Amino acid sequence: MTDREARILYALAWMAEQYIRADDGTLDHQCMSAGEQAIRVLADYELVADDGRNSRWTEKGQQLLDRRF
Repeated sequence: MTDREARILYALAWMAEQYIRADDGTLDHQCMSAGEQAIRVLADYELVADDGRNSRWTEKGQQLLDRRF
C-alpha cells in the first residue's frame, strides 16, 4: 500500500469506526449502501474481515487505526 492509499484508507477506516461501529465492536453497515461499500473496500485491503453485518477489524486494520499521519 502506498502512502497515499494509506492516508485515504485511514480516513475511510475512521469514518467506519465512528459511524458504523456497533456496541460489541463489530462493524455493522445496517444494509446502508455506503457502509457496505466501505466494508468491501476495507476488506479488499485486508483491513477488515467482511462478515456482512458483523465485520471485524483485522490486525492490519487495527494497526492502521492506531497509526498517526
